[in-house]
Amino acid sequence: MNENDKLIGSRIKHFRQQAGLTQTQLGEIIDMDPSSLGRCEIGTDRISLTRLMRISDALKIDLYKFFLVRDIEGNKKTIEKITDLLSTANDVQLGLIYNNISNLLDLTNLNN
Repeated sequence: MNENDKLIGSRIKHFRQQAGLTQTQLGEIIDMDPSSLGRCEIGTDRISLTRLMRISDALKIDLYKFFLVRDIEGNKKTIEKITDLLSTANDVQLGLIYNNISNLLDLTNLNN
């Protein structure tokens, strides 16, 4: 078991749960034994790219998202904090914030 297997497995579990599916349900969709899927989710078994592509299709998730290094749960908490801050802003502040975020994202997209 290596860190990459754990990372991909945790992403599979996250996206499966986000879709509201059990291991059994996803296993049926992708024709995989639920216990094998469970071992992949905890990183004790390596998942093949073919299976990962089936999971990606079944969950309607872009394949690359299984390989992201950043912490999905950390992102969720950050978004919640930002939402809390935004709820206290007035209309003028929200407009300024929107413009700044939009400009920032445009700039970062130019560099990619």
